[in-house]
Amino acid sequence: MPLNDGKLLMIPGPCEFHEDVLKVVGEASPSHVAPSFIEEFGSTIEMLRKVFLTSTGQPFVIAGSGSLGWDFVACNLLEPGEKALVCNTGYFSDSWAMCIKAYKGQVVNLQMPVGGCVDPQMLEEALKKQKYKIVCLTQVDTSTGVKNDIKALAAIVKKIQPDCLVTVDGVCAFAAEELRFDDWGIDAALTGSQKALGVPPGLMVCIFSQKALRTVRNRNSQILSYFANAAHWLPIMQAYEERKAAYFATPAVTLVRGLYVACKKLLNIGMEEVFNRHLKTSLSFKAAMYSLGLELVATEKKHAANTLSAIKFPAGVTKAQLLPKIGARGVIVAGGLHKKIKMTYFRVGHMGLSAIDPKRQHMVTVIEAIEGALAECGHKVEKGKALAVFKAAMGGYPLRSSL
Repeated sequence: MPLNDGKLLMIPGPCEFHEDVLKVVGEASPSHVAPSFIEEFGSTIEMLRKVFLTSTGQPFVIAGSGSLGWDFVACNLLEPGEKALVCNTGYFSDSWAMCIKAYKGQVVNLQMPVGGCVDPQMLEEALKKQKYKIVCLTQVDTSTGVKNDIKALAAIVKKIQPDCLVTVDGVCAFAAEELRFDDWGIDAALTGSQKALGVPPGLMVCIFSQKALRTVRNRNSQILSYFANAAHWLPIMQAYEERKAAYFATPAVTLVRGLYVACKKLLNIGMEEVFNRHLKTSLSFKAAMYSLGLELVATEKKHAANTLSAIKFPAGVTKAQLLPKIGARGVIVAGGLHKKIKMTYFRVGHMGLSAIDPKRQHMVTVIEAIEGALAECGHKVEKGKALAVFKAAMGGYPLRSSL
């Protein structure tokens, strides 16, 4: 149920959350060493392995935004002076590079054009020029709606520099876009709770491979963080998984309990089906947008993300005109974020609950709002066409909710 003054929240995170998650998050907090919470936290850590499709990866669940994941990767896996290759596809790649520099890492920026994904040939050439400790990839760039082929890019890194650590920012991807942590040879994957995982903001989730953990143990210099120090958090995660109380810093108890509920729901559906529902929803929504004469920021349709759509304003329509009119129809969407094109596009999130439970008709609501707002702005539309295209692409709705 939308809680934003009655409006449906369709930005690229935070997104709409299941009422069962909101219920447990809103309850009085138990102690972080209560037997019931120890069981829930331990089970959550185990379930996260299934969500990330890993059998040997080590989950970390820490209070903080997804951006804390950059610190967690940078301070633990890089030592001062070591090099990181940041494959830059937008706003958040820039921020990750700044974070690495804060921990005295050397950044080499592999810059992609706005709306473009990482060029495999450019990555290969960069890896052949010099040695890197880590390669930083963003699975979905939230600022442009572009998706990178992590499987292919990780394979290139492993082929040319097998000792290099492959790290992935999946804040706007994980638990929605396909990611096979073990099969693809990922060493670190980070995200935040408020997107496809389906929990209100406040948790950073990161998975380290055993290779990454060895890197932490075998450092020659101290880790340049207290709170984000993996050596401090590893025994805590291991203790909770063994159903034992442990303490370094107080966990975000109610949010962890929410994550417990959210992970159970994802796994009850099955991750393969979760991926498929996000893909189907994305393709259907984008088809509806094309039918309105709109275009994406992504330079190629095949590189567009399944978790959001970054949509260019049509000629003669501005952000100041369109977004308030969409809002007046009960839907909140996001403006542009990439500094070079910020005023030329808007963003619609379609992840988590809005994608995996179509009976709620969130996508129907947002399509009708966009169509009506465009018509009010003077953009020529054929009333009802976009929704008809969407429904045809979706193939109808299930008879009952799957959640």
